[in-house]
Amino acid sequence: MLSADFYLVRTIFLLLGIYKKPFLLALQPPLVNLGEKVTLECRSEIMFETFTLTSHKNGTIKDSFELSAEHFYGGSQVNFSIGPVTPDDAGTYTCYGSFNHSPYEWSESSDPIDIKITGLYKKPSLSALIEPVVMSGENMTLTCFSDLQFDMFHLSMEGVPKEHGLPSVKSHNGTFQDSFHIGSVVQAGNYRCYGSFRNSSHLWSTPSDRLYILVTGKRTSYIPHILSPFDTVSIE
Repeated sequence: MLSADFYLVRTIFLLLGIYKKPFLLALQPPLVNLGEKVTLECRSEIMFETFTLTSHKNGTIKDSFELSAEHFYGGSQVNFSIGPVTPDDAGTYTCYGSFNHSPYEWSESSDPIDIKITGLYKKPSLSALIEPVVMSGENMTLTCFSDLQFDMFHLSMEGVPKEHGLPSVKSHNGTFQDSFHIGSVVQAGNYRCYGSFRNSSHLWSTPSDRLYILVTGKRTSYIPHILSPFDTVSIE
């Protein structure tokens, strides 16, 4: 007589978008050094009883974390503490709100937050083609380079990534580099660059040494004053 093992498989269907989406924000910059911690705050003007944080990698949900909401005047919130972070914590995070009487009816998804883990590889270098002092309204070019064959370079200002990364290009001297052309709206502050590889876009290198960009006032044209007959000149 054949014996068989039976496994009970429980399928859970979630109804998403039942309520207005909550807000998700990182209480520290979303570039987190290996071994440090990051706190993600999920909040809503709706008095949710539970918040669920989900992490995504390659477009699929990898993990989910659930916490009871704290209520305050005008809404609800909860803080999710992540860390000390490892490379496995890198990815895209979203949060949802729900009520205990209907735990499988979730709100719309919050806007996503990308958490990049830094400190995985040797740091690149960052330099300015001219002195790192720019007049307001002028352009600035920053070059990130490394002897490692990174696929991408990324620029940050005060710990916040700026726009999209750039693909690295091999230079004539054998290093890999690319240049970030900052437009007419240049912000003063500390700039750093990072390198990453195509198969692990959320894992970045140690940051370059900081480069401080100073923005001075606008240039003004000198317009000589022509005396009119009604002007008075005092001589001492």
